[in-house]
Amino acid sequence: MDFVKSIDNVYNDSKKAIQDADGNLLLTHSGEMNSDTISDLSEKAESKLFEINAAKKNIKNIFNILIEGLQNIKNHGEFGPENNQFSFFHMYDQEESFICNFSNLIDTSSIEKVSKNIEHLNTLDRPELKSLYLETLTNGQISKKGGAGLGIIIMAMKSKNKIDFKTFTINKNLSIISLKVKVTKA
Repeated sequence: MDFVKSIDNVYNDSKKAIQDADGNLLLTHSGEMNSDTISDLSEKAESKLFEINAAKKNIKNIFNILIEGLQNIKNHGEFGPENNQFSFFHMYDQEESFICNFSNLIDTSSIEKVSKNIEHLNTLDRPELKSLYLETLTNGQISKKGGAGLGIIIMAMKSKNKIDFKTFTINKNLSIISLKVKVTKA
């Protein structure tokens, strides 16, 4: 199957899954992620959350998660065969929570390492997450793209929930990783 068509299928399937789970899609974006896009999505998300009268505590946490997740896509998302960065984002709500879903290309060989890191984060309680955050802040191994894993740690701390993730194979070298970060409604 065509590379772009494969990504479009994952994007469309993810929107259908939100609908099937009785989710109310508040904001979505598909395409490259840059600083202007991050600013625009952040403003739209904040406006939408105010419009639906979300609790201020939820808005603050979602905004922090949103910035970290979108920056993560921009800074760490892989590029496709024609040097395009394919990614997508959804923000939606369900009965008891708001959900931010961040999806981007990842080198298939990196999936195991990223999966283990997220699985480890999901075993930690709040004090352990804070300790890991401080340790990574001072001693973190900087990746070749400049990150030390702080973004995902911050998302876990702000969400106060486990991070769900899935991967979807696009071709032998690239997959999509999709992070689902939930914020329980206040």
